[in-house]
Amino acid sequence: MGLRKSQPHHCATHDHVVGASLWQMYYVVGGIAAAALVVLFLLPPAGVILLLGCAGAVGLIRYVDRRRARAALLDRPALPVVPSIDAVEVREVLRGELVLEEDGTYRTSVTPVDGHIKVETTFGRPDQDRLREYRKKFGLSSAENVPFSAGYLVLRGPAGLEFTDRVGSSLVVPLAGMADTQPFLASQDVPVSAKWQVNLGHRVTGVPGQSEIPLWLTPALMPESDQRTLQLDLQWLGNWPSTESSLDADRVERLTLHVPAAWGNVEFVEEAAVESRANPDTGRRRIEWKQISLDQEKRRLELAVHFEEKIKLTDVITGSLVVSFRGALSGLEGVDLFEPLGGRRRGARYSDVKTEVTADIELSLNGIRYQDIRVVPDPRKDHPARIPETHEFPGVIPDHETLIALTDAMSGDGYYVKRVIENPPRDRGRADLVNRAWDVAGRRYFGVYPVDFHVVLTGEEVYGSDIRADAGNTKVRLYVKGAFASKDMEDEIESVWYGLQGIISDTLLQQRKAARSSEEHGVGARNPASDLRIQELKRRREKFEDALLDRRISEDACRDFIARIDREIADLDEGYGGPQNWEG
Repeated sequence: MGLRKSQPHHCATHDHVVGASLWQMYYVVGGIAAAALVVLFLLPPAGVILLLGCAGAVGLIRYVDRRRARAALLDRPALPVVPSIDAVEVREVLRGELVLEEDGTYRTSVTPVDGHIKVETTFGRPDQDRLREYRKKFGLSSAENVPFSAGYLVLRGPAGLEFTDRVGSSLVVPLAGMADTQPFLASQDVPVSAKWQVNLGHRVTGVPGQSEIPLWLTPALMPESDQRTLQLDLQWLGNWPSTESSLDADRVERLTLHVPAAWGNVEFVEEAAVESRANPDTGRRRIEWKQISLDQEKRRLELAVHFEEKIKLTDVITGSLVVSFRGALSGLEGVDLFEPLGGRRRGARYSDVKTEVTADIELSLNGIRYQDIRVVPDPRKDHPARIPETHEFPGVIPDHETLIALTDAMSGDGYYVKRVIENPPRDRGRADLVNRAWDVAGRRYFGVYPVDFHVVLTGEEVYGSDIRADAGNTKVRLYVKGAFASKDMEDEIESVWYGLQGIISDTLLQQRKAARSSEEHGVGARNPASDLRIQELKRRREKFEDALLDRRISEDACRDFIARIDREIADLDEGYGGPQNWEG
């Protein structure tokens, strides 16, 4: 009836045997009784004794058989059923809040991680037949309740969890129930099948506490939109506690926003359902996104909504957010299913395991302003002498070592390098000369506000007889871009440019010094080019001091830039020479 043949195994506690029926003994007693009738005619006293003994034996056999039947009834196994498996899912949930205060402070809070294992099954006609045969075998009435076993669920992986609806945290969980809770099993009518769902709640115990939600949802006003386009920047930071499993972002299951009705109708939004009318009780309109896939490499998702009226910066956005990650905080990798008699069910390895981050949202717009974009250098406002576009470094080979040193220096100073692309080398028809080009893109954060940068490193490698370049020249173009809503924020964007300029100059000068040292060149004497460079650096230091007095840059940034200039002057004094002037 759908059960594969399998020899059940018992532990010592459940090693029990119900004795066999003694009905065959009735034939033996009947034969003795027949002989007793013959003896009765020949020896009446002996025949009477034999007949009385047979009657007593019949009574004893009936007593023993009734005891055996009662023992079998009391010690009977649960009804084995094999419903089809429709779905098995494992979900662990981290709940909390995402709050952006009026002063621009971002705050998160979380609750302990809990979860569930859900098994969805379907009973069929064979399960009804098994129940009828079971009642018949044990002499049970249709009104008597019957326990059933649908097999066992076995956890897979180093799971650190504890079930909330059962004692202990065993890796083997029985799937059992009572027949009276499943009317389909005892029903003789249509339908031909019925659903049965098992839910096992648990709490995560095997990982350190999580104090913050690993998500940021930052609002901004899109530049050049007449203060009518709200931009939302969702970032997942990956600062999970250490687990055996890797938790990669999967998708936004649901993002619901409640915005003031005073912003008017939604004129444009992608992949979202918009409430046609605002709720008259709350004065808000609901906007909802569902099932948006996430790119784990980008670690961010940008959404935009354009409204009919202007967005008021005194308002607050509320809502909720559910983001799923592949894997489980507890380390649970999946589950296996086994039949009631112990055999593994075919195709019964399930790995639909996810962690969901669920958060209530409250975002104040008071800390943001209508923004504009600042690009550095900008030909319209930046003088080439102060913020040039290109910097040349003669003697620096534009190879992998130079690139690695530059990206390491950026990362060490808090600049997040997102992407490095090497363009195919070109030889320009000369075997000893190769043109190289690299693109480096990244970001620097001020609080939750990003400033993007782009570095283009190009140059020539000159080869001799060796496979490594003997000499070269490098040219660097630096661009910085960010949104700002105040003069201070604009100055911070400029400070990113100045900071990267200093890192590039210091790093490439060190590369040239290392190359000259490896060639065993001695310290050279001062030359006119070095003197001109020192004079230029001193003029630049004066410009930085003037910029500080005019409050165009911060005191910390000015101090850092002047320290870099002083280091370069010291290097030139040692006789190594400096880079050429910045060019427009």
